[in-house]
Amino acid sequence: MSWLLNRNILLKLGAAAVLLAVFMTVNQAYRISLRDSQFLNGWVLVAVMAGMLLLTFRKQLSTLPLGRVRHWLQVHYYLGFLTIGVFLVHTHLRFPNAPLEWLLWILFVLVSASGCVGGLLARIVPVRLEGRGDRVLFERIPVLRAQIADEAETLALASLEDGSSVSLANVYQRELGRFFARPRYVFAHLRQSSLPISRIMGELQSIERYLDGKGKERLERMRQLVRTKNDLDFQYANGGLLKLWLFVHVPPTYALILAILAHVVIAYAFSSGIA
Repeated sequence: MSWLLNRNILLKLGAAAVLLAVFMTVNQAYRISLRDSQFLNGWVLVAVMAGMLLLTFRKQLSTLPLGRVRHWLQVHYYLGFLTIGVFLVHTHLRFPNAPLEWLLWILFVLVSASGCVGGLLARIVPVRLEGRGDRVLFERIPVLRAQIADEAETLALASLEDGSSVSLANVYQRELGRFFARPRYVFAHLRQSSLPISRIMGELQSIERYLDGKGKERLERMRQLVRTKNDLDFQYANGGLLKLWLFVHVPPTYALILAILAHVVIAYAFSSGIA
């Protein structure tokens, strides 16, 4: 977490704080002038949120020379902090008192909280994945896992030819078959715990003295397959965390946009006497 003390990050947070202070000053002046500051800070909130949505359009227009996505992502993050401040001013630090306002409040809190979590994940998960060898496309992990499982099963069946009462096939039937069949130890991988893989390696080590030369060659290959499968599970667990985060952050964002549109229409309807 030392990145929190990064000079650039502190400067950008400081810039966001300055912009928030300027907004609060203007909002207070607007209120003192006996004008309705709710419309001012409401439209500022809409404008800042619209600025955050530019990241989505930038990703869709990846072929155009509009700057690096990571720079747009940085703007997205710090506008997010500014948005939270403007929202607190707009709501006067009070809970809502109408159904639509409650919906807006809940959606905004969900989007903001998931956005903060996503910012942390974007800092932590890529570093973890880079430390575990070459990155693999998330969509290719099931295909690679199936290939590894097929080879492991072939090795286990071949080990029956050894004629030993304690063979690789025994360990495969007892432990490895389940290990290769699907992603395993997801929560251990999220905690970066090596205990499950150490236990499996211990199982394999325990039968080595019973094997002949050919059996030991198969055993060593099985160890390699176990390590490769374990690395794939690590990428699946951590990459899947980012995928899951998108489902938590993106749908509520679009729901919030629709709720804001309804809120704006109702606010102006009441202010103009239409209601």
